[in-house]
Amino acid sequence: MENQMKPLIGITCNFEDRTVSKINERQYDTLSNAYVTAVRKAGGIPLIIPNGLDKEELEEQAYRLDGLLISGGGDVDPAMYGKEAERDLCSGIHEERDQTEYDLLDYVLHYTFKPVFGICRGLQMLNVAMGGTLICDLPSAGKNVHSLTQYPREKFSHEITVKNGSILADILRDERRVNSFHHQAIDVPAPGLEVTAYSKEDEVIEAVEASGERYILAVQWHPEELIYNEDHLALFEKLVEEARKDRV
Repeated sequence: MENQMKPLIGITCNFEDRTVSKINERQYDTLSNAYVTAVRKAGGIPLIIPNGLDKEELEEQAYRLDGLLISGGGDVDPAMYGKEAERDLCSGIHEERDQTEYDLLDYVLHYTFKPVFGICRGLQMLNVAMGGTLICDLPSAGKNVHSLTQYPREKFSHEITVKNGSILADILRDERRVNSFHHQAIDVPAPGLEVTAYSKEDEVIEAVEASGERYILAVQWHPEELIYNEDHLALFEKLVEEARKDRV
C-alpha cells in the first residue's frame, strides 16, 4: 500500500515582514500557489516548509519527505559566498530563510539520497550551499537585463542553449523557451554541479545538475508558471518520479 502513495514533496517558502497597521506588525511564511499546483499536477503531494525551524526540526521534517523543491524569492545574502562588499546590489535578503534553506540542504545533500529541484533563487541557494558563488547583479556585471517583468509570468521571454546528453535536455526535449525574472545568476559553479544550460544571448548560466548518480537539478527560470506546456511540466514530473524511487 505504501508504494502506491503519492510522493511527499517539501517546498521552501518566503519569509516576509508586513505592517498590518501602525501598531500591528506580522511575519509571514508565503509561497505562490503556482508551486503547489505544479507539484500536484505532476502527481506529488506538496508540503510547505516554514522558515525559522532549528536543525533538529528541519531534519525530522526532511526525513519524512520524498523530494525537495527549493523555490524562488529574494536574494541570498552575499556574505554566504564571500561577497559582503556587494550587498548594496542585493534586495529581499532574509536571514531566517537563508539559514533554513542552508541547513535543510546540508542535511538532505549529505545524509539522504532524496532528489532536489531548485527554481530561480533555489538554483542560486543550491549553488551557494554546495560551495559556489553568485553574480550579485547581472547589469552591474555587464550582462543583459534578465528581470523581464514586462512579460507576464506565464509567457516565454528568451531562449536557452541546453547541453546535449544532459538530464535537462532529456526532460525538455525540443523546448528551449523560458521566462525570466532574476537579476542574479551563478558566477562560479559549485563542485559537483555541471552547467547544462545557458542564456542564448549572453551565456548567463540557466541550469545546473549533479554530475554523479544523485538527482539534483536546478533552473534559473520559473517553470511553475509554464506548466500548461508539457515540457516544463515534465520538470516537476521528473522530480516526482525520482521521489517515488526514493520511497521504494
